Amino acid sequence: MGNKSSSPGPPVNITNEDGECEAQTEENEVEDNVFIPNEEKSEVSNTNENDDLVASDDQTGNDTLPGTSPSEEPEDSLSQEGSPFLEGPNGLIPTNEEEHEKALVKRRFVLQELVDTERDYVRDLGLLVEGYLNLMRTNEIPVPEDLKDGKDKIVFGNIEAIYEWHRDSFCAEIEKCLEEPQRLGLLFRRYERRLSMYVVYCQNKPKSEYIVSEYLDTFFEEARQKLGHKLQIPDLLIKPVQRIMKYQLLLKDILKYTEKAGLEEEAQNLRKAVQIMHVVPKAANDMMNVGRLQGFDGKITAQGKLLQQGILMVSDPSTGKMKERQVFLFEQIIIFSDFIGPKSQFSAPVYIYKNHIQVNKMALEERSEDGDPTKFVLKSKDPLQSGLTFVIQGRTGEERNEWVANLRAILDTQLDFLRALQSPIAYQKELTKDIYI
Repeated sequence: MGNKSSSPGPPVNITNEDGECEAQTEENEVEDNVFIPNEEKSEVSNTNENDDLVASDDQTGNDTLPGTSPSEEPEDSLSQEGSPFLEGPNGLIPTNEEEHEKALVKRRFVLQELVDTERDYVRDLGLLVEGYLNLMRTNEIPVPEDLKDGKDKIVFGNIEAIYEWHRDSFCAEIEKCLEEPQRLGLLFRRYERRLSMYVVYCQNKPKSEYIVSEYLDTFFEEARQKLGHKLQIPDLLIKPVQRIMKYQLLLKDILKYTEKAGLEEEAQNLRKAVQIMHVVPKAANDMMNVGRLQGFDGKITAQGKLLQQGILMVSDPSTGKMKERQVFLFEQIIIFSDFIGPKSQFSAPVYIYKNHIQVNKMALEERSEDGDPTKFVLKSKDPLQSGLTFVIQGRTGEERNEWVANLRAILDTQLDFLRALQSPIAYQKELTKDIYI
């Protein structure tokens, strides 16, 4: 189940906005157990908090999603006897004009919130880039020497690129959607690849948090006072993480009212946009967790794509006692780590490396000796890890099955790869045998 990350482990401190619009989505309404507590108020506005997301200039394909094709019934016919909807050229239209208009008005409220918070978000990013970052570049306040050795780049990551894109392009595109709501779903689809900027930002975030915490009460406090900011720098650096979550919530509300208004063609593109804004924050959250892993000697970026991560009960190799572990499954390796909770308001949890097994030296036993349906076993075939065995337990049988399916898929892929290397001709014949039947 490539690129899926279930049971994402300890909640990451990702925060959300308090919307005052009637159509505001319930707080904490995000899939995959990503917790979104309330945000602090914006530095620049008393309207809803500002958070934002990046996109890319590439058009994604296939405009029709499964299950969303327009009905083939004749135009303007009743979809069924007594139905409150009529079949129109663009989908089901409420027969009650008042209900139709009510849905459009509510959608307009959410669109206005999207625009307002986008503008606020751009201003907040400006406080970082044109404030703190510019202050450090001009050395207007003496920057500590050890903060100059590349650490300044780690503090801000790619925030400048994110800011410039939103300021120069995306904010204006969002504003156009107030008068042309049909553009919104297509807009997020068009810029899908740009969203990877946020995954990069979140991957760097744990390192940024560590450096900022070292200078929060000294250099960054002096800078805050000189700039006249109310919010501390951690409150501004979390804005991109908050915004990426907020897009999903707002899009879901806009989709809901678009469907109620019977605008099926627009709803199709919005469904795809919602899906995009489900996948990207999830990837960002996963990479933020990976960035908190400490003590692993290898190069984490060389381990392939992160396929799954979460908390499991794992047996200690020396005592056999079951312990709670944060587990990361990559294409090349599975890593077991210990969870250490945050020590202060501005710190975050960290994961301390404990063990690992290379996937190409791993054996999977889908059942444990006691037959518990929530358990499975992993063994290392590496001579340097002789006898290394882990009994692993999920919280439910379903969670256990998900991990086993992902592990089995990786092992099957590796087996196919070895067969192809050892007997390329026979392997190719096996792949094409059904074509000529």
